[in-house]
Amino acid sequence: MVRKRIRWPLLVFILVPVLIVVVDAVVLIGEALQTDGEKAIRLVKESNSRKENFTVQQYLYTTVYHRKKNGEVIDIRGWRAMSGDQKGSPIAVDFSYEDSKGSHDATWEVRLENGSVTPKNETALELSWH
Repeated sequence: MVRKRIRWPLLVFILVPVLIVVVDAVVLIGEALQTDGEKAIRLVKESNSRKENFTVQQYLYTTVYHRKKNGEVIDIRGWRAMSGDQKGSPIAVDFSYEDSKGSHDATWEVRLENGSVTPKNETALELSWH
């Protein structure tokens, strides 16, 4: 019986780095194909929330989405981005939901050129850290 040896150095030093480069390339191409609105929404979701070490998206999952999962009647309308008329103008990003206390619309202003995210109303201020 002939025993075939696995070439561990080939696997570790060549194939693993190539796999890492391919995955990074796919991620970069995916981000490059996003619209400005999708980029703005992603920046808001990834921005800091009022809870330490949580992003806005994580904070929403621990509050709004958790309450809905536990049976509370909540209508989550979700995310929406509205870009300005001119190239380079700020993009308004909204997250909307409705619960027993009424309608909640959080609005942020996003500037893609420098990646800044600014809450624009009280609901967004309650979600974001500023």
